[in-house]
Amino acid sequence: MTELPAMLRTQIANRPPEHFAKGMHLAVPDRRESRVWYLHDGLVRLYSLGEDGREHNHGFHGAGDWVHGRLASSALPGCCDGGALGVEALQPTRAAAFRIDELDAWRQADPAVAQFLLTTLMALTAERLEREAALLTRSPEQRYIALLERHPAMLDAVPLQQIAGWLGITPVALSRIRRRLRERGG
Repeated sequence: MTELPAMLRTQIANRPPEHFAKGMHLAVPDRRESRVWYLHDGLVRLYSLGEDGREHNHGFHGAGDWVHGRLASSALPGCCDGGALGVEALQPTRAAAFRIDELDAWRQADPAVAQFLLTTLMALTAERLEREAALLTRSPEQRYIALLERHPAMLDAVPLQQIAGWLGITPVALSRIRRRLRERGG
């Protein structure tokens, strides 16, 4: 993660965080939000709802990350054509809310903020493309092992059914993978 520019560090320090208990929402699915959240601590998941009401996980984020459902902004034409994502606290979380117009003003005023936002956006895009490629080219076991290597602490904090959903498999399939890995000593 790129280091926060001084302007953003100051703004975050001056913004009192909101507290979210496990299960509370920072953003409700299918309700377009005009806030971006900076996570001081805790863990959240981004998810969408299918037509059948089933939840589909899109990612997990923790301290130091920025999250949002989808932004409702006239400055972002074409944004938000589909349903917005939900952002749910998976453990007690403290987060500071910022309006998109605030971030845009800071972006225009400070080249370091502009560069940070661009770098962060590019990293998020790369992460999403990597996940999409993994879903198409790697086995569920390979995806699970990669998740273990990348985010070992997350596995203790996220319910297995949500991890299974994020991996694109059923909880039963995840249980089988975990059992095989234990049997092999992995």
